[in-house]
Amino acid sequence: MKKITFNLSFYLLLLAVSMVAFSGCKDDDDEPNKADFIGAYNVSEVCDGVTYTYSLSIADVTSSDDGVTITNLWDWEEVMDATINGSTLTIPSQLSDGITFAGTGELSDNTLVITYTAADNTDSESCVATATKQ
Repeated sequence: MKKITFNLSFYLLLLAVSMVAFSGCKDDDDEPNKADFIGAYNVSEVCDGVTYTYSLSIADVTSSDDGVTITNLWDWEEVMDATINGSTLTIPSQLSDGITFAGTGELSDNTLVITYTAADNTDSESCVATATKQ
């Protein structure tokens, strides 16, 4: 009986140690990084209730650890600056050809959802762009 108790105790201890060791492990690929944002996207966008489709691209700014550029957001052929922090994209307020843009986005798998505003001196639009990586 003593041998069975020892074997059972040993296996229970081994199981407990394994559970602790493996529960502390985290896959480093769980959190998106700047490289995950880079690429071409197909966009379905809703601005003030109207749906638009177009494509945009996000490119690396190699001189910055967190900087990227977005080309063609709002189907506007201009280039905008943005930053990446984990799965979040931030478009700081900036003027692009007479339009002020600002917003944030969240990347999950291959889908980037960007919520932003586009405003000039007289008008403003609120938009949600759902961008799927090509």
